[in-house]
Amino acid sequence: MFDFEKISASKFYVAPTSERVVEFSPTDVDMSNIAKVLSLAVDARATSVDAQDEYAQVGGRVNFRLAYLDKDGTPKGVDYNADFTARVDGEFVEGDSAWCDIVISESDVEAGDTLTLTAVLEVNVSAIKRDEIEVLVNADDCYVQKQEIYVPSFIAQKSVVVPFDDEKNVGGEIESVLGLSSTVVTRQSIATEGGATAKLAVYSVVTYVEGGEIKQHTFEIPLEEDFNLDGVKEGDAIKLYTALKSSKIVLQGVTDDNTIRVEGEIQIKVQAYRCSKTEIVSDLFMLSNQTEIERKTAKYTCFDGCGYFVKGVGGSATLSDNKPAAIEVCALPYARCYTTRAYVNDENSLIVEGVANTDIIYRDENGFNSVRAELPFAISAASEIPFSKEVRVDCKIQRIDAVVRREREFDITFDVAIAVCGFSPLEASYISAVEVGAERAQNTSALSVYVASPSDTMLDVCSALSAMPEDILAQNPDLAEPFAEDTKIVYFRALK
Repeated sequence: MFDFEKISASKFYVAPTSERVVEFSPTDVDMSNIAKVLSLAVDARATSVDAQDEYAQVGGRVNFRLAYLDKDGTPKGVDYNADFTARVDGEFVEGDSAWCDIVISESDVEAGDTLTLTAVLEVNVSAIKRDEIEVLVNADDCYVQKQEIYVPSFIAQKSVVVPFDDEKNVGGEIESVLGLSSTVVTRQSIATEGGATAKLAVYSVVTYVEGGEIKQHTFEIPLEEDFNLDGVKEGDAIKLYTALKSSKIVLQGVTDDNTIRVEGEIQIKVQAYRCSKTEIVSDLFMLSNQTEIERKTAKYTCFDGCGYFVKGVGGSATLSDNKPAAIEVCALPYARCYTTRAYVNDENSLIVEGVANTDIIYRDENGFNSVRAELPFAISAASEIPFSKEVRVDCKIQRIDAVVRREREFDITFDVAIAVCGFSPLEASYISAVEVGAERAQNTSALSVYVASPSDTMLDVCSALSAMPEDILAQNPDLAEPFAEDTKIVYFRALK
C-alpha cells in the first residue's frame, strides 16, 4: 500500500584543522662550515590517509631545502626529507574515502651547535560519507502530494600518477644546485561523456650557482590528462586533487655548456559528483482512515563545481637599518601562500584573503645576504564560475619576482593561482513511516460549507468534507492554495 524506496546520498565532511609541528635535525652537517643561512624552503604532502572510527591517521613527508654560505662564502644547498604521522580527530567511520591537504603555515631554521629545521603544518582531512534514507515515493488508495528534492551523489573517482619533464640549456658551467621548488597549478577540470579532462601546469624554479653568481631558471610545463569514469555525464561537477609525488634535477651537457633537466611525477585524483532531482511524497490523505505520518529531515552539502583563475598581486619588503643596502636581487628560491579567509560578498564576488611568503637572496657590499618577506594580499574576482555562498579555496604562487628599490626596499610582484570550489547546503524533508489508524468519521451531509483560513491546506478541507481533492476541485474550480481569509468552499454530495 505504501511504497518506500531507499535513496543513497553522499555527504561531504571536513574535519577541524589539526596542527602538527615537524622538527628535523640532520646528523651529517658540519656546523663549522655553515657561515650564514640564506633560505629554507619547505614542502609537505600526505603519503597515506586511513579513516578509522572517530579519527583519521595521516602519514606524510616534509621536504626541507636549505641554502647557505659556507665559511669561504660559497653558496651551497642541501636537501632533507622527514617523515611524520598525525592523528586527526573527527566524525570518521572506518572505510570512509578520505584524503588530506597539507598547508605550511610557518618554517624556521636554527643553526647553532646543531642544525634544527622546523615546519608547522596545517593538516586538513576530508571524506566522502555515504548516507542512505528510506523515503515514501507512492501510496495506493490515497491522495498524495509530491515534491522534488535534490540528492547529491558521488559518481566515480580515479587516481593516476603522471610524469613531467623539461630541460633548458643554460650555456655555462653550473657549480652547484641550491634548490628546486615545484608547484602544481590546476587550470581546468571538466566532465565529459564517460570521463573527465584535467588541465594543469607544473612550475619549477631551479636555483643554482654559475661563475660564483646565484641564478635562477623557471620551467613551465603544461599537462593535460583524460580520465575514463563510468557513469559520468557532461555537466557533472569534477573535483581535482593534485600532489607533487617527486621532482628532481639532472645536470647534463658538456663542460661550460650545461643543461638543466627537471623531471618528476604528480599524483592526480579526480572525483565526479552529481546533484539529482528525486520525486517523493510530501503529504497524503486517506479518506477511509486516519493516518499518522513520521517525518525526518536529511541535510547534505551539494558540490557545485570548481573554477580556476590567476591574479597578479604586489607588495614590498624592507631591510632593517643594521643591514647594508641591497645592490641587486639574485634569487627567490621558493614562494608559498595560504588562505586566511574566503567568502562571497553581497555583490556575488569572490573575496580571497591570504598571506604569501618567500626568501629573497640578494647581494650587498659584503656579498650574498637574504631576507624573509611575508606579504598579506586580498583578491576579488567576479562570479563567472560555479561557486556558491559556501566556498573553499586553495591558493598557490605561480610566479614571483623582486627588484631593489631605494637600496633598502624590495618591490615584489607575484601571480596567485586560485582554485575555488563552491558548495550549496541542501535540506530535504521526507516521510519515513506511515501508520494507518482508526476509521475516519465521515461527513454525510448532502450540502457542506467549509470556511477556510490561510493556514489551512487542501488536506484539511478534505478531512472536514470527507471528500477527495479532485471531487472538491471539480465543484470549486477557482479554489487554490493558499486560501484567502474566510474562503467558503461548498460541496454537494449525492445521497443514495
